[in-house]
Amino acid sequence: MNTFEEVFVQFEPMIFHMLKKLNIRQDHDVYIQEGMLSLWKAWERFDAAQGDFAPYAYQCIRGGMLTYMRRDNKRKERETVRSEEFWQMRDDGESDQPFEHETLLEFANLLTPTQQKWFWLTFKQQLTVAEIAQQEGVSLSAVKKWKKGALTKLRSSCSL
Repeated sequence: MNTFEEVFVQFEPMIFHMLKKLNIRQDHDVYIQEGMLSLWKAWERFDAAQGDFAPYAYQCIRGGMLTYMRRDNKRKERETVRSEEFWQMRDDGESDQPFEHETLLEFANLLTPTQQKWFWLTFKQQLTVAEIAQQEGVSLSAVKKWKKGALTKLRSSCSL
């Protein structure tokens, strides 16, 4: 068989064809490199007794690009903060250790009964806003108002 350089020159258009076929619009250089690596692996593993090289190279290039695409999408998904999780994060930079009950009781006494519900369910049972709304049978916006009012009162009492 020919050298890899000759094979690459012959099959380079196939790599660009695969970019178009798979609708790859970003990171062209990375996918071209992945196509080249796949072509090189195909060239190394090819057995002439099995058939023609062109269909084998086509499948190897396509498979290499799709595998890279799947891995890249999984990586991006892991690195992305989901919007619902982001908005449910606590504003006050909560620590991993729960507050002592006595300390919480001092703060809870400053709040209205509905705000106290949010306060205790958040800090003692560590429920999310959505879970509190479901448990209390009220809307999500109602619990968010409880939270906002409670945080406003707590911040103003801490700044005194």
